[in-house]
Amino acid sequence: MLRELVLAIGIPLLVLLLALLALERWGDQLPGWLRRLVKRPSWLWNCGIVLIVGLQLLRWLLRH
Repeated sequence: MLRELVLAIGIPLLVLLLALLALERWGDQLPGWLRRLVKRPSWLWNCGIVLIVGLQLLRWLLRH
């Protein structure tokens, strides 16, 4: 039971955290096209990620 929760929620959150830390640390050394993407507002991306994680958690809760 805990294993499925870690797989459904933990791994995507870990990947997002590592990507955020990488952007904070090496943001000025990114290629030009990626630097332009970093400067854009990210509310749509954040809402999508929250929706995915929330739906995974709901699916997990309904199965158990």
